[in-house]
Amino acid sequence: MRVTQTGFYNQATKQMAEQQSKVFETQAQLSSGKKRLRPSDDPALAASLNNLKSQISVNQRYLTNLGRIGDTLKMQEASVSGAVGIVSSIKELSIQGANGTYSAADRKNIAIEIKGLISSLVDLGNMRDTDGAFLFSGYNQDQAPFAQSALGVVSYTGTPDYQQVMVDEGRSMQIGLPGSDVFGSVQHLDPVSGVSSSVELFATLEAMHQALMNNDTSAIKDNLDKVSSVHEHVVIQQSAIGSRMNRVETLTNATEDRDYTYKTLQSSMEDLDYVEAASRLKNQSLALQAGQQTFAQLSSLSLFNYIK
Repeated sequence: MRVTQTGFYNQATKQMAEQQSKVFETQAQLSSGKKRLRPSDDPALAASLNNLKSQISVNQRYLTNLGRIGDTLKMQEASVSGAVGIVSSIKELSIQGANGTYSAADRKNIAIEIKGLISSLVDLGNMRDTDGAFLFSGYNQDQAPFAQSALGVVSYTGTPDYQQVMVDEGRSMQIGLPGSDVFGSVQHLDPVSGVSSSVELFATLEAMHQALMNNDTSAIKDNLDKVSSVHEHVVIQQSAIGSRMNRVETLTNATEDRDYTYKTLQSSMEDLDYVEAASRLKNQSLALQAGQQTFAQLSSLSLFNYIK
């Protein structure tokens, strides 16, 4: 087949354009850091990547929710830890007040101290989180859960509900504890009758305060065991929060491991091997340069080059 000069130019131009396109493609890959610049380069891989990115996004939401639960539990644990210390002090003061050698004035001083401790306990129950929401209000997060009247009566104005968020596929967890669980009803076992009953935490502490103020030794002794039950209750609540914190930490670690696996897989599917790409660009550039030089040399040839 006869090769015309026009055919030679067209073929050479086409080959150099293709080689130049490869150089531009590799340069674009190096600039973006991605193996494939367009979904059309590999539709099947693009679909797999989209599915993987969706899973990563969902997993990130789980991590965000777990972080929210963990933060709430940490703040609640700090509050309940303080409550354990306060109730422990009230218990010790109550035991002192039950001592027969104490005078009415001594018991009144103890009562005044207990009154201040009860107010401090109310303050702990009305703690807020970093977003300004009350920790122990249940669903009423914009309203203080505990109110103390001038007579010392403490009432709970929150809800007994647990907020829940998704932390994994088909699994949800409660965010913290409502105040009705931590500072509400307390199970009390009467040491004499052996009968179990429910008493209110703040009402029990206020009853001890009143008994001391009135120098009522009989009422002081009657309420002493109930104060001990209140102390046991807040210690149990502290342990329950600690147990949930451990569960959240374990689940967070597992979710973070899954996130790492997802992102490693994503990287292997779409991230560019810079060493390989740089080497390929060098070879492509050399091939393009050689083709351009060859084309320049051949295009300058004519019959007159041989007639001398």
